[in-house]
Amino acid sequence: MAIRWIAVISLAVMGLSQLGQSQERFAITTHQVAQALAEKGIQVSDTQVKLVAKVVATDPSPQLDVVSEAPFVSPQNADHAEAPAWVKVACHRPGTCLPFYAIVAGLEGSVAIASIDSTARSSIRYTQFEPKSEITMRAGTHATLILDDHRSRIRVSVVSLEKGAAGSRIRVASPDHKQVYVAEVVSSSQLKASF
Repeated sequence: MAIRWIAVISLAVMGLSQLGQSQERFAITTHQVAQALAEKGIQVSDTQVKLVAKVVATDPSPQLDVVSEAPFVSPQNADHAEAPAWVKVACHRPGTCLPFYAIVAGLEGSVAIASIDSTARSSIRYTQFEPKSEITMRAGTHATLILDDHRSRIRVSVVSLEKGAAGSRIRVASPDHKQVYVAEVVSSSQLKASF
């Protein structure tokens, strides 16, 4: 009797797991993003919108909301008034799709883009790891240590034992605290050392 119930329950569980996996996915298009922008009062064509990754939804025509927008500033377009913008988009109904970003060209009328003038754009720094005097990594931070000997590169998960600014050398340890390393702080989540 118990064996029969185990068989019935296992068949039910397999059926439920297949039911959850068979949900169909639909690709979100640039046209749908352009329509969401139009609903916000920003008129763009489909060709002005570029999706940075393939985005799918569980609904074939989901209602999209424009969450935020920010300038897409790079060294090539820092002085141009019509620089493209990052636009964060999400599905109105939770669980329909994950929030995603699109690059939209020619948003000169946009509030977020208009608020950044050309002097502010030119003052943005493009160096990724500039040493700073302020504390970059706090003690207890989980980070990645990159060990490099010019022939191979090893990534190790570590916990910082000290605080330090970018460019300073601090002690870090493996998560189980069995190995201790001295490494240079690169960013708030990355260190480097040679071996």
